[in-house]
Amino acid sequence: MQDDIFDMPQIEVPVYLFTGFLDAGKTKFIQETLEDERFGGGERTLLIMCEDGDEEYNPDLFVGEDTFIRTVEKQEYLCEALLSKWERECNAERVLIEYNGMWMLDELYAALPDEWLVYQEMMFAQAGTFASYNRNMRQLTFEKLQNSNM
Repeated sequence: MQDDIFDMPQIEVPVYLFTGFLDAGKTKFIQETLEDERFGGGERTLLIMCEDGDEEYNPDLFVGEDTFIRTVEKQEYLCEALLSKWERECNAERVLIEYNGMWMLDELYAALPDEWLVYQEMMFAQAGTFASYNRNMRQLTFEKLQNSNM
């Protein structure tokens, strides 16, 4: 009897989530991580950008040629169908998401495909602006901190 393709177990896709507000250092940290041979072991990586800050990625410096960048311009575009499509197109083995600090995380979690598991969530903050963000946008600040591993 032939196994049904739908009965096959889904393969987990690790997600590394980078949160925080504009100019907090997310892009620079991700760039340096993808340049590091200890992180770049040849896994096909889908990098999803959800904001456009001052820093830009330089893919020429990434280890290998297995990182594929996709951009989400508006939060309402985030959906499971789009993320799954990108995963298939890139044959991604892991996902890095640079998440817009002004977007609520619940929207992202609702859009993640079932097999995508957040392995690590890192919150970045610029010391000079963090108190102002916390004072004026406490809910956005708190939600970035509550699940953060680092």
